[in-house]
Amino acid sequence: MNSPKIGKGRTETMMRVQVRDFKRERVLEEATKLFYERGFQGSSIDAIAERLSVTKPFIYTYFDNKQALLVALYERAIGDLNTGVEKIFSVDHTPEEQLELLVKFYVRQNIESRELTAIFLNEERNLSPEILAEIREEHREFDRKLTNLIRRGISSGVFHVEDAGLASLSISGMVRWVHRWYNPAGRLNTDAICQKLATLALNLVCYEPASADPSRGEPLAEAEPKESPGAPPHKKITARAKR
Repeated sequence: MNSPKIGKGRTETMMRVQVRDFKRERVLEEATKLFYERGFQGSSIDAIAERLSVTKPFIYTYFDNKQALLVALYERAIGDLNTGVEKIFSVDHTPEEQLELLVKFYVRQNIESRELTAIFLNEERNLSPEILAEIREEHREFDRKLTNLIRRGISSGVFHVEDAGLASLSISGMVRWVHRWYNPAGRLNTDAICQKLATLALNLVCYEPASADPSRGEPLAEAEPKESPGAPPHKKITARAKR
């Protein structure tokens, strides 16, 4: 049985970790806003510190430099995408169900994290060649998974598109730029946009049910699929930002 002193020490350590994580998260939140508003080149550590009402050394406690902040945001964008994709693929769905769920998730992510999406698409030129290569390989892996899903649908006789790879890139491109035109006050809410773009994706792959199924009249529910216990975590970007 642990002594009270040991238990207290563990609690204090956990609290210190939580406080550190919270402070690091606040730095990332303000960096996201600033990079989105001014661009990476138009932003500075001084400006981030000013917004947080802290000193520059406070920022450097968590990040070596401004590029390290940018790399952390790219890691977050890739990590969020990979986590959501793994959850969807961990559940046994038909190809058309999986494609619909995947597009809905992807659209929602780009709407709800549109500042991060804009940074991801606009700031590649400010990454080192090594880090940029890792980022692009991570995204190619997503494209491969989507392509393989479309090929599975073709093999199952429900998708009738000729070029699975081109269809994959077309769907990804359609969804990636949602953040540019999305308007919170527009005529379509987030749920409606998710459903309509999922339908467009199914049309793009020429979806036709293998047999008459009256249940297809209702859209798929966006149930949160359970993550597979053996699902691998997303790969962390290993290249270091230059000081």
